Amino acid sequence: MRPFAPTSPSLPPMARGSRTPRSTAFLRQAAPAAAAALSLLPVSAKAHIKWFAPYDVTQAPQPLAEVLTLQFLLTFGGFALLVAGSFLLDRLVTKAWPRFSRPGDPDATETLLRAGTGAYFVALFAGGGVILTPELRTGAEWLPWLQFGIAVSMLSARSCAFGGIGILVLYGYGAAQYGAFHLADYPMFLGMAAYMVLTSCTSERARALRMPILYTSICATLMWGAIEKWAYPQWTFPLLAARPYLTLGIPADAFLVLAGFVEFAFAFYILTGLGMLRLGILGLGLIFTLAIIDFGRMDAIGHLPTIVAMAAMFLHGPTALHHAVHAGRRGPVGEASRAGGCFAAAIGIFFLAYYGMQHAEYGGGQDAVQRLATLPSSAAR
Repeated sequence: MRPFAPTSPSLPPMARGSRTPRSTAFLRQAAPAAAAALSLLPVSAKAHIKWFAPYDVTQAPQPLAEVLTLQFLLTFGGFALLVAGSFLLDRLVTKAWPRFSRPGDPDATETLLRAGTGAYFVALFAGGGVILTPELRTGAEWLPWLQFGIAVSMLSARSCAFGGIGILVLYGYGAAQYGAFHLADYPMFLGMAAYMVLTSCTSERARALRMPILYTSICATLMWGAIEKWAYPQWTFPLLAARPYLTLGIPADAFLVLAGFVEFAFAFYILTGLGMLRLGILGLGLIFTLAIIDFGRMDAIGHLPTIVAMAAMFLHGPTALHHAVHAGRRGPVGEASRAGGCFAAAIGIFFLAYYGMQHAEYGGGQDAVQRLATLPSSAAR
C-alpha cells in the first residue's frame, strides 16, 4: 500500500465537447480551476506506509464484512458514477481535440526512463543496505554491486537487458527474504525490468510492448496500494495521528476509505483513459512529488522510480492499449455503463487477489474469505 500522500481523483474537469472557440476557451479556463479544486480534496499519503510505520504482513487483514460497510459501499457507488462520467467526458475531448490522444516521442521516453532508473540504483548503491525499497533491508555485501551494475547498464540501450535481468534478480531475492505477498506491493519493478529487456530487442513489435507493460505495472501498484489501505487501516492510523492535517478534519477511518478510492480511480483512469490521459498522469505525478515535502529524503528516493515512470508516461501519452479500450463504437449509455462496470470488476479482482494471496502465504485471510457470503446482510451497518 502506498501510505499516503496527497491524491486526488483521476477524473478531470467537465468541459464541453464542441469544437468551437468558445468551448476551447472554456476548457482552458476550467483546467486550472479544476486542478485547484482537486488539490482541496482529501489526499492519501503516497509515502509508502511500510517505510514509516510498523507493519505485519502475517497479520490477518480486516474481514471483508468489516471493510465493506455502508459507508464503503456508498463511496464505491459514487466513484463508479464518477468513473462513468469521466469516460463520457474523455470521449468528448478525444473527438474535439484528437491531438491530445496522439503519442509522444518514444526516444525521449526511453532516455528519461534509462536515466531515472540509473539514478535510482546509484542512490541505492550509495546508501547501501536496501534491496529495492526502504523497508526491504539486507546485509548482503554482493547486492550493492549488482545495483551499481544495473545503473551502469542503463548507459546503453543494448545493455539495458542486463539491467532488467538484474532488477528481476533483486525482486526475486526480496521475495525470498520477505515473501511474495510483501513484494506484491511492487509490480512496478517487474514492469521496469520488462521495459529494459525489451529496449535491447531489435524487434519493433517487441519494443512496442514496453509502454503498455509499464502503464499496467504502475497502475497495478497503485491499485494494490488502495486495497492495502482498506485491508490494513491500522497500519496508517498512527501516521494520520502524527499528521492530522492530512485528513482535513475527516475521521481517519472515513478518510482511508475515501483515499483508497481516490488512488484506485486515478490508477484506473490512467490505465484506460485517452483524451485526458496526460492530465490524469500530471495530477497524480504532482501528488507524488509534493508528498516529498512532507515525508523527506526517504520518500524522494523511494518514489523516484514511480515519479520518473509517470514523467515518461506523460511524455509518451496513450499507447496501443489505450486506443484499443476506446476502439469500439458505443452510445453514451453503453460507454458509461461499461466504464463503471469495469471499475467495479477491477476492485473485485484486486480484493480477491489481495486477500487470496495473503491467505495462500500466511493463512490470515481465511475468516475474511469465508464471511464473503454474508456480506449482503452484514455489510450495511
